[in-house]
Amino acid sequence: MKRLFIILFLLFPLVSFSQKFNGGILAGGLVSQVDGDTYEGYHKFGFLAGGFVKLQVSPHSGFQLEMEYIQKGSRVHADSITNTGTTRITRLHYLEIPLLYQYTFLKRVQAEVGPAADILLGSYEEVNGIEVPYITVPYRTVTLSGIIGVSCYITDHLKAGLRFNYSLLSIRTDVVAGARKILFETGQYNNVLSLSLSWDFRARTGGRGD
Repeated sequence: MKRLFIILFLLFPLVSFSQKFNGGILAGGLVSQVDGDTYEGYHKFGFLAGGFVKLQVSPHSGFQLEMEYIQKGSRVHADSITNTGTTRITRLHYLEIPLLYQYTFLKRVQAEVGPAADILLGSYEEVNGIEVPYITVPYRTVTLSGIIGVSCYITDHLKAGLRFNYSLLSIRTDVVAGARKILFETGQYNNVLSLSLSWDFRARTGGRGD
């Protein structure tokens, strides 16, 4: 929680520094996995929270810069019936800074796409309930993700959004067993689906399709 308060403190001047920019806050939940760790499935739950500033460049188009705390990682459970297999948890804490292009259509629906810088705040791994004290291949302190999403305004201030967030670069500094070749290199990749609510401090005035 201390990390979250620090991030929100840093965001405060961003959401109010200019009349040309709209600002707001967002929060939500997510499910995640790590592609290339030999496990499959969105079994790890997490949350995200932060703020944003938005520049509307036309009635339908705009750019949004965000800064948020987000939890990523993976989880696998041993077979509860046969009591075999491994229980493993990977928790990755990031400060994520997306820059998104947003296009509004059908008056209240919005599509968005763009890159995001991920700054690693901390990591934790556990196997069968025991913390793994030493990580053979460390996680990168800074990496890059891509985001694509769709959202809908519930009111002129409140918006609900669904996003797919995927690493563009491997999250580790070197190749590990089970790593995959995806896009530019062989490695491990964060794979996240999130659902969030955002609140604009100023009621939107553009993009209504008028």
